[in-house]
Amino acid sequence: MRTSPAYLALSLALAAAIAVTAAPAGADAKPTVKVQTQHYRVDGADAGAIVRSMMGAHQLLGGHGRVGRTRMTRKIDWEFDSRPGSCRIKRHTVRLDFLTQLPRHVAENRLDASLRKTWRGFARQVKWHEAQHRKIWLECARSAERQVNAARAGNCAALVKKLERIYDSSNAACDRRHADFDRVETAKLSKHPLIRASVKR
Repeated sequence: MRTSPAYLALSLALAAAIAVTAAPAGADAKPTVKVQTQHYRVDGADAGAIVRSMMGAHQLLGGHGRVGRTRMTRKIDWEFDSRPGSCRIKRHTVRLDFLTQLPRHVAENRLDASLRKTWRGFARQVKWHEAQHRKIWLECARSAERQVNAARAGNCAALVKKLERIYDSSNAACDRRHADFDRVETAKLSKHPLIRASVKR
């Protein structure tokens, strides 16, 4: 069994640039997937106070400026069919556990109607962003699955090394996908009306 954690966080550096963290991605063979969502407390009656409240959650989210985070834990089991001069995959199972942390305003219904609409739009965008990271992980996983199931070697020790190379390559490719996605989408989020309103003087 191989177990590996991975993390992705949606970050906003409001004073200047966007701060983004990406981490290893996963591979699976028709994975068992579990998604858990946690909400952290956000308060404030104006845009500035709301954003400051989210920034105050940086310890919970693992870094200053983050407004959402997804943690993925991957568990892989292999079973081999070993014969004289050959080894192949007999069983390959993977479990992906996702834990996503999202903002939730504690008094959303008491916000001014315009601000409430803006806040809800922002919260939906953060939720969508984290869901796309899960989608990327799963797509990378299915691509790796095809390679793993087709892999063969002269012995099982050599096959294990081949599978590890497949996963390493898959992880690197998936990292690039996450980084490219964050580069575009986090920049968009930094221009959201809630963020713009929070820095108006």
